[in-house]
Amino acid sequence: MLLQEYQRFALECTFAIGKIPDDAPNYKLEMILPKLQKMVEENKAVHRTKDETITLRLYKLEAEDDQITMLFQYADKNASDPSFTHTETGATRTEEKQDGEGISVSAHLIIRRKSNSELLSMFHDAVLEEVPGISRAVIEAGLTHMLSECAAGNFEKPEAKKPLQCRPKITLNHNGNESLQQLLKSGTISGFVAVKTGVQPALDEEGELIVADERIVLKVKRSRGEKALALINKARDTILEREYTRLQIRYKADSKRSSTFDVGAREENIGDKMFAKSSLLTFDEPITQCQVEIHDKLKVKMIALLGKMEKQ
Repeated sequence: MLLQEYQRFALECTFAIGKIPDDAPNYKLEMILPKLQKMVEENKAVHRTKDETITLRLYKLEAEDDQITMLFQYADKNASDPSFTHTETGATRTEEKQDGEGISVSAHLIIRRKSNSELLSMFHDAVLEEVPGISRAVIEAGLTHMLSECAAGNFEKPEAKKPLQCRPKITLNHNGNESLQQLLKSGTISGFVAVKTGVQPALDEEGELIVADERIVLKVKRSRGEKALALINKARDTILEREYTRLQIRYKADSKRSSTFDVGAREENIGDKMFAKSSLLTFDEPITQCQVEIHDKLKVKMIALLGKMEKQ
């Protein structure tokens, strides 16, 4: 997916600070923040994977009274060189990477500094700029790795002969805060994919060709609202009779963004099923593919979303 210069999508999330092992003392944001800040200042907040061909770097970190803003940069040495085509003449040129460079993108993450409650002190509301490559899982793994280097410690356990090592573990879960029925008021469905798992043990006597799953594509007329929901329920009932296990719903929002929602064939009240809320943010100035500074206007709009989450 190509990024647009004047728009971004933002995903409402929950930022959670866990621990490894599970019986270690709890970590809190204020405990790990100074160490992570120092790591960023020293340009050491880096997570390298796939034989060091992919890099996630926490490039900027701004800690303010109410929120923390992080700017991540993701670089892939193996990605193809970017090409540009003149829209009128069709002339194309390709920009070649130099030694040590990788195709890069950036993403902002803003975390509410105050925890969700005293009892849930490890959980914080957050808003993530959605950018291909910098997924929630990539950020989770990257921050967990960085904190293992700067915030690891030891704890005493009664039955242990010596102190045990511990470290923080980060998770970033999307908030399921918009029902399918709500989504269908501002978007349309265009079709379904029915999935059946465990169709047949093998296709050959030797058992070398195994069917992992079987899929059929169902086309329907674009629909929204109650008509779309009725078609979803009809498709669910039909595939259940044929022993299919999952129904993937192809959805397009009015913002033209396409998504796929996955539901179980045996699920009831599909319209009430909750999915992550993604908001379209538009701007009067461009956002580059890989920012080297926190984008002020994007930050303001993401903080506004964070404020709405608190009121929900």
